[in-house]
Formats: sequence, C-alpha cells, structure tokens
Amino acid sequence: MIEGPQRNSVRDIPKIIGPSQGSRCRNRRKLRVRKDFYFAGSNAYYFPFGNNEIDVELGMKAATKAGLKVFRTWSFYDKNYGGEGAGPSEVYFQSWDDGKPPINYGPTGLQAFDKAVRAAEKTGIKLVVALDYGGLDVYTVNLGGKYHGDFYHVPKIVNAYKNYIQMRSDNVGNLSRSADCVHNRMTAWVKHISAYIKKLDPCHLVSTGGEGEFNFLDRTDDWAYSSADGGDFYGELSLPTSTTAPSTSTPTGGARPPPGDPNKAGKPVVFEEYGWLSPEKRLEYLGKNTIEYRIPVVSEWQRTAVEKKLAGTQYWQYGYDGYSYGRNWDDGFTIYLENKEEADVLVVNHAKDMDALNRKSEWQWW
Repeated sequence: MIEGPQRNSVRDIPKIIGPSQGSRCRNRRKLRVRKDFYFAGSNAYYFPFGNNEIDVELGMKAATKAGLKVFRTWSFYDKNYGGEGAGPSEVYFQSWDDGKPPINYGPTGLQAFDKAVRAAEKTGIKLVVALDYGGLDVYTVNLGGKYHGDFYHVPKIVNAYKNYIQMRSDNVGNLSRSADCVHNRMTAWVKHISAYIKKLDPCHLVSTGGEGEFNFLDRTDDWAYSSADGGDFYGELSLPTSTTAPSTSTPTGGARPPPGDPNKAGKPVVFEEYGWLSPEKRLEYLGKNTIEYRIPVVSEWQRTAVEKKLAGTQYWQYGYDGYSYGRNWDDGFTIYLENKEEADVLVVNHAKDMDALNRKSEWQWW
C-alpha cells in the first residue's frame, strides 16, 4: 500500500498484495502470478522522523531477519499539532498559517519520508502508510470547525484533507473515530475518501484506517462493539472502494482479533497495532498492575489471528537496539528484538506461523 504518482511524491512505494489477491489496475485479461501474502509485521511510526536512511535500513534489515515483512509508519505530522506526535524532531510534513497548510517538500519534510521508502525498497519491506491522527483537530480549528467530528463532514475541512491526500495516500485515516460522529456519517466519510484515493491511484490497496470498532446492535454494553465512536468495521469493509481493513487494538487491557468471520467480505483484514503494557509502564501510566503478562496474552491473540487466517498482524511497536542513537524509545508496548525471551515467541515464531499460511504461487488469468 500505496502512493500515487503525485507532484514531488515518492513514485514506487512497495505494494502489499493481500491473501489470494492480485493488484488489478484495469480490465485487461492477463496471465500473471497469483501469490498469497500472509505476513507478520510491526509498527515503527518513528522511521521518517530520525531523518536517517541508514538507521531505517538497519532496523528493516534486522526485522527481515526476524521474519517481519511489513511496517506501518506515519506519513503525517502537522507542525502546529501540540499533542501526541513524533517527539523531538526537525521533521514535519505540513504547517498551518492563516488557514492554509503548505506542504513541506524539503529535507525536513517529505524528503525525510522518502528516505524511509528507499530503505524499504532496498530491504524488501512493504509499507502501510497512515495518513493522519492528531492533525484532525488541527484541520478543524484552522478551518473554523467547532467539534472533532466536523472533520468528517464539513465540506471545507474534507476538501482540505483531500488536498493533502493528493500526495499522501494509503490508510484513509489513522484510528478514525469521534464520539460526536454517528456510524453512518463515519462510513459515508470512508466511502467518499476511499473513492477519491482509488481515483488518484487505482492500483493499490486502500485501508479504512479504523480502530476495528464494531456496530453490533445487541452489544450496547461495550463501546467497542456498539459504535460509540462512529466506527463500523464490517460496514466499512463492505464498501467497494475499501480494499482492506485493520482491526486495530491499542490496549491497556483486553483487545482481541475481530469477532465473527472477518474474511466474509473477501478482503484482507489485518490485526494491527496490538500490544500489552510492560509491568513498569502499566504502573507508571495507570497506577496499578495485573497478573497477566505480555507473552501469554499476546501469543493467544496471535494464535487466534493465525486460526482465523487473517491477512496479517502488526504489533505495536518495533524495538531495535542497533540504531546510530542506540535503542528507540520504549512507550511500554515496545518489543525489542534483542529481548530474546519476548522476541523469539512474539516475533520470530509468530512470523513463521503466519508465513506457513502462504501457499505456493500459481498462474491465473485476470
């Protein structure tokens, strides 16, 4: 997934081919290889923000040796956003001035992102590129909106976001949600934006970018299953312009792969951004601890993902000691390759289990 050949943008971001799917760009009948792509991967939002191609390549090489094939990273960062972000970094992709968001195409902007893409090309890593998260409120505030949910339906704000998409496309959003946005509005927004992306670039997969929130009428007891923040996993996945969807988990507690049959839509589903806090960080963040620990909890989720034959899994987040600056930041969820006790089970062995789902290539007419 994906990058359209837009002005000053990267031309050839590596593609992700979902399980038993080819990338059909036009209605021309071709004989081509049909190849499964079940994968284990991870998240490394920080790759572009070190502005160091050698570092990214080192991290990706180590990941491939461990069996990882896909990384999800950020292609967004608004200089004006003062909340959760990339941490201390000179890199930003756009900034707002008098209601206008000029794009930073320079060495501290998209050229830094290009370094991560080149490293992926060199190492054979595929990229999932998230479009936005905290920047949603930056759009809303700078364009006269009042509520967080205005991002999803006010024409002026929607059009500004589409302008950004012209040079950045992959995930429709990043953890798209809003407590003041009902599910039909969110689904309509996903439909509109995904159709726009496919118009720009019909040859790549487009992910909904949602959190895997469900809209089950009989589950009003649980916000994640009752569309409390506007998400509708199966509704969004059924859209014709949505070609893949993540079931995202950013838990301090019990998140699991999606319930029901996630493959019923015939599209690849990725169990994404899942993780479990370390005891130290759980105590720091929440002031309490639990008798459940990372290896047994996460390995259970991973076994479920394999049993359900999900297209891929991407844990949060990737840790590596070998960067020029040493170890990347530990947010409490980070699994370091050098921590053999965790990595051998949750990275290396799981990657082998996911890879075992892949069948041999076969030739088919498309």
